[in-house]
Amino acid sequence: MNIVFLFLLVFGFSHCAVDYDQYDDEDLALSIPKDAVGVPKEFRRRVLKEMAIRQKPNDIPKNRCYCNYDESICGKNMTCVKMDGAACYHAVEEKYNKHEKRMETQHKWGCATLERGSGASHLTCNSWRAAHHSPKSIGCCYEGNFCNKDLVPPPYVHHHKEKVLQEEDNSYNETNSSFNNVINGIEMFFIIIAVGMIAFGVVWWAYRRRSRSAKEKPVSLSTESSYWDEKRAMMEDSGSGSGQAALLQRTVRQDLTIIQTIGQGRYGEVRKALYRGSYVAVKTFYTTDEDSWKNERDVYQTNMINHENILQFVAADIWSEEDSMTKMLLITDYHELGSLSDYLCREETLTTEEALRLIHSCLCGIEHLHASVQGTGSFRKPEIAHRDIKSKNIIVKRPNVCCIADLGLALRYQNNEIIPQKYNVQVGTKRYMAPELLSNTLNPQDFSQFKMADIYSMALVMWEIVIRVEVNTCEEVSALDETAADHSASSGIGESISSSDNYSRIQRHQKPKVESPASLKAKPYMPPFDGIVHNDPSFDDMREVVYVRKVRPPPELAWKKVPVLHKLSKLMEDSWHAMPHFRHTALKLKKETTKLIEMTDRQKQQQGKEMFQQQDSCLVESATNRYAC
Repeated sequence: MNIVFLFLLVFGFSHCAVDYDQYDDEDLALSIPKDAVGVPKEFRRRVLKEMAIRQKPNDIPKNRCYCNYDESICGKNMTCVKMDGAACYHAVEEKYNKHEKRMETQHKWGCATLERGSGASHLTCNSWRAAHHSPKSIGCCYEGNFCNKDLVPPPYVHHHKEKVLQEEDNSYNETNSSFNNVINGIEMFFIIIAVGMIAFGVVWWAYRRRSRSAKEKPVSLSTESSYWDEKRAMMEDSGSGSGQAALLQRTVRQDLTIIQTIGQGRYGEVRKALYRGSYVAVKTFYTTDEDSWKNERDVYQTNMINHENILQFVAADIWSEEDSMTKMLLITDYHELGSLSDYLCREETLTTEEALRLIHSCLCGIEHLHASVQGTGSFRKPEIAHRDIKSKNIIVKRPNVCCIADLGLALRYQNNEIIPQKYNVQVGTKRYMAPELLSNTLNPQDFSQFKMADIYSMALVMWEIVIRVEVNTCEEVSALDETAADHSASSGIGESISSSDNYSRIQRHQKPKVESPASLKAKPYMPPFDGIVHNDPSFDDMREVVYVRKVRPPPELAWKKVPVLHKLSKLMEDSWHAMPHFRHTALKLKKETTKLIEMTDRQKQQQGKEMFQQQDSCLVESATNRYAC
């Protein structure tokens, strides 16, 4: 009996071993519950691993996103797997901590869903543009490989009501807690109902009043950029065929009252309009120039672009006129003095100081465009090249103060790349184009060469301004010569002014011989190369004149007799040099003109002191004569 039992036991073990090895692969396909009892640990581990692989067929590096949800979503390694074409996201939200009584930032990382029909996650990734009850934002990336781990979401768009909502919620909780601790009984129940009804009525009345005042409150020009940010998602395209059409329930154009047309250019026309009680300039683009409108709008919305010498942006909009033509609007501040070209065409001439301050303000605006400015946090202003500097694209805000306008051709250099990525190198006004643009030798990989092309154009604008100067050379030289020596010791450029051709020293010795004051008559306004090329020169004409023959606008001989004008003429010659790397930077020109302004200010103060002393001596002399009589 024992022998039979032992035989059966050995036969059973051997049979089980054969069966397990033979059907090992087939068992992996069985749907065995994760918590099944009696399954060997090694076998169950292989089954679960196979099931996990089949559940994540897209588990490759480009589809992996960083995830901080619980293990049911992210697993133990804080990783989720997105679908091909979907995005990884980093979402932030401000939550009010009732216990700590402060706002706390909550971060969520994960995988966005793949939207049917779009092949991407547009709705999820653009949800930050819409209004939310609490401040929240989301940033997306499609590269995978945990690209969302260091991703910085866009700043909050809507958060001005959150503080009020928190205070109301906090006040309500404290009041409710106080009632729960103090009031007890049936009598107090009716009091609570009565107070609740009164509170509800007060809150409802306040809500209606606030809603009505919000509708009636006008949006100031300074906050219109914020209004545009709220509508930006709906206005990315005009419906001309390059993007989806967008309809706005309320547009900026409906608040505009067009007054008159004040200018016309290659992209459209500029009109003066009334916008919520203030005059604005409305630049109209046609759909054929939609890219230029988008680029100028984006440049005006660049971080930290606002500057005294950059034209102030108000708003942008898309509008369909009565003739069913879609037009794009760009709204900026209006300045009645018009462009610098119009300002120089007036009959009135300029003084040396006026010309110097006009040039200085233009250089301040260009220097701000060219500079890269680091702000707080991740905010950074990129380098910007204007690419169409000319007197018609410079606005005179008020006497002696200009601002740079028309940024439709501008390029931005951000994160080691040029924005927009598709651009044409040889653009701008041909009369003002630098020789490297005319000869097609500009290196587009070197962004500084675009900025040097701006400097060349600005040098021509400086010449346009200086030829409108009318000055008494004897008075200017005798006055400035007295302060030139002191300026050379303090500013570092006075020596070059006072010692060039030894002119100032000769004037001091020859001043008693001057019998009648000589004057430098201002010439009527003329554009650069006037008389050399016709009004609308061709590209080949300008290439022949500027690049081949190396012709530049001629300086006036009388400028050498005035130290300030002589220094400005030297700065012009250096700035329109044929080689870009020999030209001054905008910062250098700004500093040099600042020194010249300081020198003229000291000269005016010295003149005032001498005049006061002269008047004082005359009074003493007259009093002495009266006493003698």
